Amino acid sequence: MDAAAISDILKNRHQGERESTYAMLMQLVATNQLSECLRALEKMASGRIGCWRDVRGFIRHFEQHGDPTDAIAATAIIQGCVRMTNAQLRKDCANGTNASLAAKWVPREPKCRGSPLLEWYYEALAADMFPGRPPDAKRCFRQLVSSLSRNSPSSQPTLTWLVKAAEKVPPNQPERTQHVNAMWGEHLRRHAPRRPRPRPVHLIPVLSLAHSMGPGHNHCLHAGVGLALHAGHMSSCDRILAFSSHAEWHVLGNDFVSQVQQLLRAARSPTNGLNANLENALAVTTDKMLLVISDMEHDAPVNNPKIMTWNVSRNGRPADMCGDNLDFFREINNVQ
Repeated sequence: MDAAAISDILKNRHQGERESTYAMLMQLVATNQLSECLRALEKMASGRIGCWRDVRGFIRHFEQHGDPTDAIAATAIIQGCVRMTNAQLRKDCANGTNASLAAKWVPREPKCRGSPLLEWYYEALAADMFPGRPPDAKRCFRQLVSSLSRNSPSSQPTLTWLVKAAEKVPPNQPERTQHVNAMWGEHLRRHAPRRPRPRPVHLIPVLSLAHSMGPGHNHCLHAGVGLALHAGHMSSCDRILAFSSHAEWHVLGNDFVSQVQQLLRAARSPTNGLNANLENALAVTTDKMLLVISDMEHDAPVNNPKIMTWNVSRNGRPADMCGDNLDFFREINNVQ
């Protein structure tokens, strides 16, 4: 199997197509390309395309759709998944607070019941991590996973959670405002560039406030608002362009709560348009690089080399980025 084939699998997963990606991996199993299957799965799990959830997800997919009599393939898959998972857990033990999400997605014992392959996977993880301790290997492994999960990035508030917290702050409650703003400040420090860049990339966020972003559809308005504010701060931009059928500039400040509430009011305003007319929005922008944050349900397709797109929906529409890979902003500011 060549690198292009693995690239196709990773590209499919990057677009949010989890089940069809597992089906592509199953094709490798069916053609006796087990090592290639495991290599692609490891790239998905340990990279920034998928996540460690894909390991247990593929095990379940194999259990449901694979050949139940193929003991050789099942053994190879479990052994490979144990190897890559425990290798990451050992790194996380050494890194301490810089842990990955591998521990979070290790299936807990109650969740394994009813799934013979997940039970096998969990027991093999414990036996490999604590060899020579059969009586209490699973207990030790359970304690290890619990400890690492507390140190994982998932213990930090997500962008969507922060936006919802800011939305719920009532007027004239400075203490709650200060508390949410402090969490936002910590979020920005956690995702700051690893080293200062002489000329930061000025990436202007262009946020869709069309009705398809709101409740009753894909519920991606909160995620979009959070990403737009995050992008604005990470790229040293002082404003956000919000659009529906028309476009409107929003100046950024230091008060996260007020910025969130301002954008949400604009989205829910009676004058806000139903559709997402991206062409009108782009007509009022400068020649700087733009990041369009939306559910990709625009009146016209995006075809401009200076425009990047981020799909905050789960509708699978093609975009340059999707999901919650916030390290993207740190990476573009680290390019010399």
